[in-house]
Amino acid sequence: MLALALILPASVNPDSNMSPLLDFGKNDLSTWRGLNDDVMGGRSKCNIKYSKSSLSWEGTVSLENNGGFSSVRSPWRERDLSGFESVTLRCRTTTGAADDFTLTMEVSEKWWMPYWKTNFEVQNEWTEVTIPFSKLKKSSAMTGELPKIWTWGDLSAVLRMGFMKYDGKAGDFGLEVDWMRFSGASDVRN
Repeated sequence: MLALALILPASVNPDSNMSPLLDFGKNDLSTWRGLNDDVMGGRSKCNIKYSKSSLSWEGTVSLENNGGFSSVRSPWRERDLSGFESVTLRCRTTTGAADDFTLTMEVSEKWWMPYWKTNFEVQNEWTEVTIPFSKLKKSSAMTGELPKIWTWGDLSAVLRMGFMKYDGKAGDFGLEVDWMRFSGASDVRN
């Protein structure tokens, strides 16, 4: 997710202010926080724990009272991801079964503005999951996925990253992330 610094000072990509590696077990990356559907009356809950090697995010999604999501998100800070073409996560579930999660990249501090997102599957054993940025879609909390003609908010101005559990199902979930590694040059903009 990611306690005072989120971005590591060294970068192999000189055109980007974003480090290629976010290691949750090092460099005090412990500033990611939970945000659940209780902001709109829901009843989902989560806990975030940090160890010497990972971020662990666990909880229960409830559909009661118009709820249905839980998330863990980095602090607000501008990051230029336009020079990368994918992110690889070393992760696993903590529930003993494979599960689906959503990677989010927000480009506005306003909750109703569009953000980047894509779903990915996580196994119950440590694996590396690579998410190509070509899989990212723009979405809005108010309208859902947006058509490709929407041009505002490219990856050069990502303000916050996170993970969501938002699949329309109630129940327990758990995601443990060791690190996130960004790679490749890309012209992904919209």
